[in-house]
Amino acid sequence: MAPAADRPVGGAGALAVAVLAAVLAGPAFGKGAETEGMEELPRVASINACTDQLVLKLADRHQIATVSRYARDTAFSYMAHAAQGHPVNDGHAEEVLARDPDLVVSGPYTNRETSHRLEALGYRVVTLPSPDTFAGIRENLRRMAELLGHPDRGERLIERMDRVLDAVSERLPPEDRRLRALALRPNGVTVGQGSLLDTLMEAAGLRNVGRELGAGSYRELPLEHLVRTGPDLLIQAAFAEAEPSLAQGVLQHPVFAALETERPRMWLPGRLWSCGGWFNAQAVARMAEHAYGIRVPDDLEKIRKRRRARLAR
Repeated sequence: MAPAADRPVGGAGALAVAVLAAVLAGPAFGKGAETEGMEELPRVASINACTDQLVLKLADRHQIATVSRYARDTAFSYMAHAAQGHPVNDGHAEEVLARDPDLVVSGPYTNRETSHRLEALGYRVVTLPSPDTFAGIRENLRRMAELLGHPDRGERLIERMDRVLDAVSERLPPEDRRLRALALRPNGVTVGQGSLLDTLMEAAGLRNVGRELGAGSYRELPLEHLVRTGPDLLIQAAFAEAEPSLAQGVLQHPVFAALETERPRMWLPGRLWSCGGWFNAQAVARMAEHAYGIRVPDDLEKIRKRRRARLAR
């Protein structure tokens, strides 16, 4: 399900007040449409939890007008540390109007009403797809980098991602020695072909049991059915390792605890797979290391350690 930040609501009255305030303040609406093609770097508003992370990584700090509230959530956002200090929004059109950006970026699960309102007022709104392949991730990175006026940053980020993926791929065992893995999300949901998590598992040299079950991109299956698959590796794909909730309770079921005595189990943080981005390569490296003892080059390991230290502050 899309995060709450992708499901904005707002009354027409609130929008009308914001519109009137913006008119009285002076600047015209939709200046992004009017200045398109100018050399100045655009100021951007992100109203989607996934576009937030691309903006925070690729834009200059002064370019960022606002990001969604989920950008600061360390469980969900890989760029939570960078989001600190930036104005946040809940996806309401009036919040964007108050910031008067040149560009608004959103995702496919963002409330279309917000986007339509902003477009009607002349704002340039760009909706990026939610990628489930590395080709799609590269395309999104290039597109966002171009929109922000930093195409070179996009290319460098892609190169960094591909270096990690290549390092893992070169060290994978032969096909006949690869493990069968079952990825479990809260509520006993698993994923199959057509999902981003399936793509990451394949890149890590894992055979996704979800494919055998015909899970598609998202499917809830009975607990007994999942256990009978007999996976070699159980991946707990959740936003918190031991989150106290009914949804998480399935992942802590005694049946799965019993499986853990015979097979390795790992936690894969949601911030590494919930959105498509360069950081997905870290999810791949983490799964490959857990499954096969594969270690990425030392410089990449140092990057991971520095990041852990920042998150622990």
